[in-house]
Amino acid sequence: MTTQDELGAQLKTLGIRLTPQRLAIAEVVVNSGDHPSVKEIFGRVKEFFPYVTIATVYSTLTVLEQAGIVRELPFQKLSRYDANLSPHANLVCVGCGSVHDADVGQDQVAELRQRLEGSSDFHFTGQRVDFYGWCPNCANRRDRQAEASS
Repeated sequence: MTTQDELGAQLKTLGIRLTPQRLAIAEVVVNSGDHPSVKEIFGRVKEFFPYVTIATVYSTLTVLEQAGIVRELPFQKLSRYDANLSPHANLVCVGCGSVHDADVGQDQVAELRQRLEGSSDFHFTGQRVDFYGWCPNCANRRDRQAEASS
């Protein structure tokens, strides 16, 4: 978990103009394990800054992405934001749409990227590995619904 002071120092070092709203938006994304959507970020920040606008959230995310602090993960229905920029796999729930970092496989994703970079003349700008399935909550809900209909 990154503290506000650490995050503020990092943003200042990158030349990003620091406002309380920007710091709060960055903190939500960086310290969130659930890859929040713009709407979720907006809701969490609005609790502390009632006058923040959705435009401020979008513009701050753009600044944070350009600075290399977060990465947008576009999905069919909406985008989510990830502050873990190291090679890793994401676990995506097809039920609720939640996204979490996998606890294993980082070394394999990094090795695959290195092998691909070494064996092609393709210039990489990033990678994304997603695995789709049911999160525990949605899987339990599906099981209960199946039992109820049997």
